[in-house]
Amino acid sequence: MLAGHIILKVFAGMAAGLVFASGIAPFLLPLPLLFNIAITGFEFFVAALQAFIFAILSAVYLHDALEMH
Repeated sequence: MLAGHIILKVFAGMAAGLVFASGIAPFLLPLPLLFNIAITGFEFFVAALQAFIFAILSAVYLHDALEMH
């Protein structure tokens, strides 16, 4: 989670830098925004995957704790 937030801050800083220096490369302006959207989507995917794995492991543990003799 920390790495994803750091990457988002870096790309947000790049977007702000490109806006202020828009005379240099105006065609690059949407790239940091697109990267931010993609990384945010990836973070949501990782969070959902972690929740799914935690739920499955918890269910397996509870099943084994209640059913094993």
